[in-house]
Amino acid sequence: MKQRRVSGLAAVAAAMALALGACAGPGGTGDAQPGAGTDDWGDPKGTIEFWDTNANPRLTAEWEELIDRFEKANPDIDVKYVGLPNSSYLQKVNNALATGEVPDVLLIGNDVATLIAQKALAPLDDAFKQAGLAAKIDPKMVENERRNSADKVLYKLPLSALSDVIWYRTDWLKKAGLKEPASYEEFFATAKTLTKPESNQFGFAFRGGPGAMPPMFAMTYGMSGVGEFITKDGKATLDAPENVAAFKKYISLYGTVSAKADLANDYPKIVAAFDGGSAWATHHNLGSYQDHLKALGSSNVAGVQPFPNAAGVITATSAAVSGLGVLAKSKHKAAAWKFAEFVSTDGNSDWAETVGQVPASLEAQKAPWISQAQPLTAIVKAAENPKTQYIQLPTYLPDWGSILKTEMEPDFQSVLQGKLSAEDFLGKYADRFEKAQAEYVKHAGK
Repeated sequence: MKQRRVSGLAAVAAAMALALGACAGPGGTGDAQPGAGTDDWGDPKGTIEFWDTNANPRLTAEWEELIDRFEKANPDIDVKYVGLPNSSYLQKVNNALATGEVPDVLLIGNDVATLIAQKALAPLDDAFKQAGLAAKIDPKMVENERRNSADKVLYKLPLSALSDVIWYRTDWLKKAGLKEPASYEEFFATAKTLTKPESNQFGFAFRGGPGAMPPMFAMTYGMSGVGEFITKDGKATLDAPENVAAFKKYISLYGTVSAKADLANDYPKIVAAFDGGSAWATHHNLGSYQDHLKALGSSNVAGVQPFPNAAGVITATSAAVSGLGVLAKSKHKAAAWKFAEFVSTDGNSDWAETVGQVPASLEAQKAPWISQAQPLTAIVKAAENPKTQYIQLPTYLPDWGSILKTEMEPDFQSVLQGKLSAEDFLGKYADRFEKAQAEYVKHAGK
């Protein structure tokens, strides 16, 4: 049984509305185009295959519990669960699309535009309307997902929203007699003070391997205060002088207050270092919250939003939305949709609490556990600050996932190894994003 606490939800809901509403992706602004309809989706029965693209033992256990509840409520549908690590799932999905051996339903994050471009996902507008979900699902999250498709069609049913977070160990601070940092300068100084390599103690668990780009964007823009990723005239700001300086400061953490082995760190490794006691701080999103709580307890860990820069501006990347998509080649679309609908409504509060994220269900947003979650409180505080600005990452670009994973990650490791300069790295990818943006605008007819 999950622990329930007393709370009030208005502030959290308002904060997420601000964080999501600040996004302004390109593309048309008209009404959604009609989808393919649901007439040919068949009956909601049979065996469906669900691919969890962010699998770990804790989340897999929650999925299995939700699947058990769903199957008891829907005896004509069996769900086959397949867990995939987030660092490599996109390659497996692309291979499945190439062979035609696709799952029926897929957990999707910021790679949705890649799948939309491949026509891999079924339009969900008709099913969404028929299920009456417009009155049940957070409209800001739905709007966010429509922005990820040039035709403004809904291809992913939102489950939860997650923000990037700076995590640090408050118990280490108490033991060392240090105060909690209130700025990047204090954060970097504390990380240095707490680094003792001879004792396998480091100030920061650096993510240099798979998944390294989201924390890099968040930390770089958080320190620079640059307010746009791509400007209205299609220019990328990644290589702006302020970002170059901030990027250099960020990567200076590697190998100085982090272990050299962090070059290959992915999500499980940074969590293991942080929760296991070899690192004071790390950068991840709300998805690791429950791991930290289980390992450390709520009194020993803090999750905070970006610190204000020298001008007092808080610059945060907009909350990302996780959701479920029905595959276009699924032979059991009605059953797959039934499962997606269940997780977004009846099962949404338990799912969101397990991952430590804001639920998409408006009813679940009233659950008593939310406002007592310290990182969510930090998100509220940042959203209420008039100097907070949100960066819209161009997740609507079909190349977004491949640019980050197959192009940027290897080059980022070259930067950390001193083989590629910060200026060359940022300049190369500013150009890359500008070209991708221009191609997107061209095909979107803008």
